Amino acid sequence: MNGKIVVLFLALAVLMPAFCDEEEPVDKLRTEAQSGKLDACFYLGNEYFYGENRKQNFTLAAHWYRKAAEGGIPEAQFNYAHCLETGRGTEKDLFAAYQWYRKAADRNFKPALYMCSRLIASGIYSKDGKTLLRPSQAGALEILERLAAQEFEAAELDLASYLLRRDSPLAEKARAFSILSKVTARKKFDPAALRMLADCYYGGFGCPTDPDKMVELLTRASDLGDAEAKAKLGFLYESGRLVPADPEKATALYRSAAEMGHPMGQFKYAEHLAKGEPSADRQKEALKWYRKSADQRCAQALFKLALFYFDGSFGMDKDKQLAAQLFYEAAQLGYTRAQFNLAVMFEKGDGLNKDLYAAFFWFMQAAQRQDPAAQRRVALCYAEGIGVDKNTVKAQEWLLRAAQNGDMIAAKMLETSRFSVW
Repeated sequence: MNGKIVVLFLALAVLMPAFCDEEEPVDKLRTEAQSGKLDACFYLGNEYFYGENRKQNFTLAAHWYRKAAEGGIPEAQFNYAHCLETGRGTEKDLFAAYQWYRKAADRNFKPALYMCSRLIASGIYSKDGKTLLRPSQAGALEILERLAAQEFEAAELDLASYLLRRDSPLAEKARAFSILSKVTARKKFDPAALRMLADCYYGGFGCPTDPDKMVELLTRASDLGDAEAKAKLGFLYESGRLVPADPEKATALYRSAAEMGHPMGQFKYAEHLAKGEPSADRQKEALKWYRKSADQRCAQALFKLALFYFDGSFGMDKDKQLAAQLFYEAAQLGYTRAQFNLAVMFEKGDGLNKDLYAAFFWFMQAAQRQDPAAQRRVALCYAEGIGVDKNTVKAQEWLLRAAQNGDMIAAKMLETSRFSVW
């Protein structure tokens, strides 16, 4: 018996070469990387990151990027910083990412300096709230100005966006128009520049007001794949502003923007699905897009989901605590309707512990954003000493603001208050 087994093994040994006549190919790039060749480390990291020539593996990508980064290759320092910033293949660490971007920037790698400007603008904080990198709008702008002078496009667009902010002087907005005109005069450019230039023609910033030109530029940006332009153009076709109303075209544009990951496009497409013919599949699809939008911190989507949880509507289980959390997130983003609803929940102790001081705070936040109902509630808080010291003068002031902003209840209360003492 044993002899037969030995003979069988020998026979297999003789036959094996017939099945292994081709040697396994040598992984030259890996071999070079393992030998310490820095370029090979960088390219191997790229192949793992993008899944080219080998299976995608972010952990191995980050490993080889770091090897090349430690050797001083700026592109690798940038890519490793990106891994740290996004948490791909390594633990997310914004401050470490900033340090690696800084190393690449010090080697005159412009994309890294640009990323430094973004992190400087927002600042970096530890999980326990400690400031690791103090935010500095001035520091970020200094970098953007430097890069824009070198025609680094991403910096030009960020600088133009900053200059076009709502409260900026007309001279700054006119400068943004000049920057964007220069960008769009090139053979190749980011279509976002066309979309921003459309805003200039709509508002008359650095150019005459020209709604037709605005629509033309927005359409070009949309056709070139700018998601925000698609969402804005969708709104024009939905509302019939500046273009003939076309609900089908609006929906198609919202859907395209949503699929490209634009949060407002996702919200508007969810709204379209929610208003359509009711069905379980359509409702499920709408909820998917509401959640995608909310995940990107779209205040309107957070607010809508909060309403669903508060009422137990749209197929959701009632959960007022979760509703309060979503109202709070939208309120922090400055959404007045969420601020008002959160205030009411605090005032009534509905889904939250009753807290009249918190209620007044959130009523005031919404009131300062010109919400007339919130202004009336602030007036009542001052009149009755709810969450704030009683002050009839301020009560009258806020009631007047509410009435002037169109709140009919406030107008009637104001008329009554002339003949009575609060």
